[in-house]
Amino acid sequence: MEADFDTWMLVFLRVSAFMLMLPIFTMTNFPVTLRVAVAAFMALLLTPVVPVFQMEKLDLISVLCLMAQEVSVGVLLGFVARMIFYAVEIAGSVISTEMGLNLASILNPMTQEASPIAGTILSLLATLVMFTLNLHHWMLLGFARTYSELPIGSVHLDPALLPYIVAQTSEVFLTGLQISAPIIATSFIITLVFAVLSRAVPEMNIFTEMYGFKVVGALIVLGFTMQLAAQYVANYLNRLPDDLLVVGQMLGGR
Repeated sequence: MEADFDTWMLVFLRVSAFMLMLPIFTMTNFPVTLRVAVAAFMALLLTPVVPVFQMEKLDLISVLCLMAQEVSVGVLLGFVARMIFYAVEIAGSVISTEMGLNLASILNPMTQEASPIAGTILSLLATLVMFTLNLHHWMLLGFARTYSELPIGSVHLDPALLPYIVAQTSEVFLTGLQISAPIIATSFIITLVFAVLSRAVPEMNIFTEMYGFKVVGALIVLGFTMQLAAQYVANYLNRLPDDLLVVGQMLGGR
């Protein structure tokens, strides 16, 4: 029983660190007690399928290092799982800049920070897609599968881990650019049209006239391309279990 409790505690540390990186559980209006209860319940479900880990022969320093190791693994896995939300935040910032609304910010309930309006809309869209399509189940399944490749206390840093994380991070910027590409194209076309008009009609104040067209045009295009943004989010979340498993394999030295 003691060994089972030790295993549960170590699983709880990795699960709670993983959940700490997910946007839903980091909201300030999400009760801390409920967050701890969900992590404890998930650890209780995972413990029977995780090999029992004996801590009786470990000294205090080794136990603390093991606990820090499990927390670090959970944070890294959570960081990989949250990358798509970073991508939509980047896309929202680019879209707001192209629309000229980068100074108009509202409170983002996901991060509890002031963010551009488009970024908040896309963050809520990503969260809605994740729960509507039950993709959070796949995320949790991918996390559970990491124990088969990375048992408790078997972390070994692989030299290929850092390049892999850097490659995954670069995809964040690529995905953000793909989501915001229609707005960038619309803004470019409107700017080009008004540049031509400024040559034909020098008396026109193009900066004043162009601003309204940019906002309206970008809003229309954003509405029509919202489904495309949701598809990018869904595609990333669908392959997330495999990404988590790859990180587990690298940390496990396989």
